[in-house]
Amino acid sequence: MMTDENRRDIVTYRIEKANNSLTEAQRNLNFGMYNVAANRLYYAFYYAASALLVSIKIEAHTHSGVQSMIHLHFIKTGLLSEDDGILMRRLFVMRQETDYEDFIDRTQDDIEEILPETTNLVKKIQNLIKL
Repeated sequence: MMTDENRRDIVTYRIEKANNSLTEAQRNLNFGMYNVAANRLYYAFYYAASALLVSIKIEAHTHSGVQSMIHLHFIKTGLLSEDDGILMRRLFVMRQETDYEDFIDRTQDDIEEILPETTNLVKKIQNLIKL
């Protein structure tokens, strides 16, 4: 069983990873590494979302589990918007395609469009965390 102290430590660690992933996405964008930037943007969302779930004592052990729980507990309840849910799905699909499909390469425009949206979503998620 996870103690409150362990929970706080995990949430803090995952938020740090989310913020680091945003920084890595920006750096990869600057270096023209758009596929890596897409991956880091998805993980920025994923780490923040998993921190949020841990903060409310919900554990999801898969990517689809994290997305489902965020949708159920935050999008359906209005704490996050439908647009946030659409962005969440876009990030997931972008990462899946970029990491696993042949002949899919992200562009500078792809990353420049979604980077500020992802940054805002990560901030919204962080603001929902109450420990």
